[in-house]
Amino acid sequence: MRPTSTSGFYLSRKAVVICSFLVLVLLVVCTVLAILYGKLIAEKTGICSPTLEPPSTDWGTAAPGRQGPWNNSRLPNSLIARNYQLELWPRSLSGLERPSHFFGQVNVTVTCIKETEVILLHSHKLLYTGVTIVSLIPSDIRCTWFAVENDYLVIELNKKLITGADYIIQANYSGKLEEYPTGLFISNYTEWGVNKTIIASQMEPVYARSVFPCFDEPAMKATFDIRLVHRPQFVALSNMPAIHFSERLEKNGAWKVTTFNTSVKMSTYLVALVISDYGCVNTTSNGVEIRVWADKQAISNGEAHYAINVLGPILSFFEEYFNVSYPLSKLDVVALPELEMDAMENWGLLTFREEILLYHPDVLIGYQFEITKVIAHELAHQWFGNLVTMYWWNDLWLNEGLARYFEFMGASVVFPPEKTENIILVDELTNSHPVAEKEEHVRTPEEIHLMFSGVTYNKGADVIAIASRIMTKELLAKGLRSYLKTFSYSNTVTDDMWNHLQMAIDSQDAIKLPASVKSILDTWAKQEGFPLITVNTISGIITQEDNVENKMENCMSNKSWFIPVFWVKSGSKQPVIWLEEKYNTIPEVKCTTDEEWVLLNFNISAFYRVNYDDSNWHRLSLQLNNDSSVIPVINRAQMISDAFHLARVGHVDIEIALGMTMYLAKEKENLVWFNAMEHLKHIESMLTATSSYGLYKKFFFDRVVPFYHYQMKSINHVFKNINNVDINISLFVSTIETVCRLNLKDCLDQATSLFSQFMSNPAVNRIPYLFREVICCGAIKAGTIIEWDFVFSIYQMHISISDDLDLLSAMACTTDPWMLTRYLHYAMDESKIPKDYSWRVFEYVVHYPIGWFLAWNFIRANWKMFQPPKTEYIELENLIWTLSDGFTSNFQIKELELFLNNTAKGHEWSTLLQGLNVKLQKKLKWKEKNNPKIYNWLSKNIG
Repeated sequence: MRPTSTSGFYLSRKAVVICSFLVLVLLVVCTVLAILYGKLIAEKTGICSPTLEPPSTDWGTAAPGRQGPWNNSRLPNSLIARNYQLELWPRSLSGLERPSHFFGQVNVTVTCIKETEVILLHSHKLLYTGVTIVSLIPSDIRCTWFAVENDYLVIELNKKLITGADYIIQANYSGKLEEYPTGLFISNYTEWGVNKTIIASQMEPVYARSVFPCFDEPAMKATFDIRLVHRPQFVALSNMPAIHFSERLEKNGAWKVTTFNTSVKMSTYLVALVISDYGCVNTTSNGVEIRVWADKQAISNGEAHYAINVLGPILSFFEEYFNVSYPLSKLDVVALPELEMDAMENWGLLTFREEILLYHPDVLIGYQFEITKVIAHELAHQWFGNLVTMYWWNDLWLNEGLARYFEFMGASVVFPPEKTENIILVDELTNSHPVAEKEEHVRTPEEIHLMFSGVTYNKGADVIAIASRIMTKELLAKGLRSYLKTFSYSNTVTDDMWNHLQMAIDSQDAIKLPASVKSILDTWAKQEGFPLITVNTISGIITQEDNVENKMENCMSNKSWFIPVFWVKSGSKQPVIWLEEKYNTIPEVKCTTDEEWVLLNFNISAFYRVNYDDSNWHRLSLQLNNDSSVIPVINRAQMISDAFHLARVGHVDIEIALGMTMYLAKEKENLVWFNAMEHLKHIESMLTATSSYGLYKKFFFDRVVPFYHYQMKSINHVFKNINNVDINISLFVSTIETVCRLNLKDCLDQATSLFSQFMSNPAVNRIPYLFREVICCGAIKAGTIIEWDFVFSIYQMHISISDDLDLLSAMACTTDPWMLTRYLHYAMDESKIPKDYSWRVFEYVVHYPIGWFLAWNFIRANWKMFQPPKTEYIELENLIWTLSDGFTSNFQIKELELFLNNTAKGHEWSTLLQGLNVKLQKKLKWKEKNNPKIYNWLSKNIG
């Protein structure tokens, strides 16, 4: 207690009470008048509303029509974030054990670099109970509100913040745990038959704002002090090591509080959190503690051992190669039940979808290579992305393209060089957008998401591969090391990369380029698409044009590339040719004899397609037949790809493309077959209902069967040995699927034998994990109702989603019409096949000619079972679109149109029918043009 005062004047108790009451009344009246006045001013001037309720689906800004920085999708440059003190507490609002929401407290320290009366923080669907600014009194805050369109929490002030001064923005808030893996989400998994949950985060690209109010742009780097509140039985992980544990008591029991060390400076999208009941295995590499976390059943089964054994060596390799140490003291790697992407590179806390990280003993050994590549990709991000980050999402390739390039190099620590060459064929590229997009073209979250495309990853990697080829791997490494050291803990744009590669070139005299690094590589990184080079070996003329299918679009294009052409003539290397103009005459490319041939893009120096005159295509085909080893493996693969693509768009005849595959019976390289298989299967699907199919089937059979036997030799000709050999999984499965479909007796016998063993003892499944669909399909195709019913009984056990889909596909392989018809009836019976899977049945059945006719007739005969409300129109459209693969005439489109108009009224079908008609016309036009040519060519060459 404070001591009694001994001076002053005194009032009676009654007087004090009366005065206090009058003061209280006066305060209430003033408060009411102030609120009414504020509302009146807001209504008249449109200033803002003081509400902090979260936006609903129809909620607009609190100040409609009023312009301000909140109308811009990018943050203003008035504040810089320095540090976040963040506490998150996931829990249930209803008292249930499963958390449904999270409660947060955050202190954001910012520095004012430009006077402002408005503070914008990104915030998405968060509910606030209070927002204050330390060093400002409450009356300094005019109001707070949401600018929903751009995900802003807006704080308007009555006074300007002072340039150079630091401020702390404090907020208390809550949010909902997502069921989908974005933001802070909750997932389910099963461990020894017990259902469990795990809480994890996925902040990239723009989900941090749904977890805490922040400056959610990659250039707004800051340090983070994170604290997580969770149940004592769980383990909490974040980017940094845990440094303190305490207890928090409440009436429902005790909670554990885990506090983490202050993070290094990083972007908001790299913040990571995991709360789980997982177990782990651990190791140490160069003083870095590495732990792999997974459910305890997987840990007990040894499924994390492969990852823990490769993480350290790859991390050490990158430290040495980049000459920059990994800056953290620990690296946690977590296998999650679900994740939006394969994996996420959060600094110090990598997250993976469990099937991408864990190695199951019953999965083919070849799958280890895929696991290794993804691990190497995420570890490369610790430098390209985490340490040095693109300034804005338009330059995402500086993260993802570099990580894709180095994933192959990182994998070389574990696998031999011939398996880890950075090979990205032109087939994997598209024309959709430039690698380095203009900043103004990437503004909204939707536009940001579009940057996460195959173009950014694959083409971005190839841009670096081009740099490596023209300036040597050693100079590339020198430039990248300088880039990393200069921009550590900061942000860059594409030109920063070019500047440091140029510095490496300028530091020596041996390598000379015809132009600056920027002048050359900008044409590859800042233009959409890629070029087609056409070579005439008779005239010596070389042209370059945009590789687009639309000839009119091509004629209007003024794009050109600075192209390094590495080439050979009849197997002899020639001096590099630099193409910058659209037309060049190069006398050296002329062929003067029937034996000479020219091959451009030797060893794939850059991503472009090459077309030759017919005589040179013919001479290349002869060389492949006589001695294919003269031509590098990657060029053999790319030539086949180029020939079929160019035939599809009308630049060359289909006979030329087929001629390039004549030699394939002697080809043993996976890369070539991986590429050729796709094109040969596509031609097969186009010819299925034509007069050419019989000859084409024999042609395909004669080429793929020798490769099948070559692959089988590696497993001693026994399918079940496949787990013990390091092979290319997807290619082997594709080969076996093909030869079984083409009725190779050895394949069908092997499938039937292995399947019979499975039937005799279902508890011991010796069919390899990724092999089940092919084996079951082959056995069902060669078998009877007994095999089919057995597979259906296994399917009803619902082992896993992937098993379900494999088995559903396999059951469509039967050639008995009545069994397929029964299968279609099963698909409409929810007691046998869940509604969500019924459409899969139709999708699989229509892939086979007999199945297509049965499915189409079944749908027409049982239309009432498909009509809304039993079926959504969108599902019907998807089903009909799938069926359209089997359409072979205009009459079928007319028949479908009449049927839909008569039986499925109440829905607008014109858009769907128009799309189907365009699709069919392309198919019919292709068949009309190419089927006679293929038939004549096959008759001449196959007999």
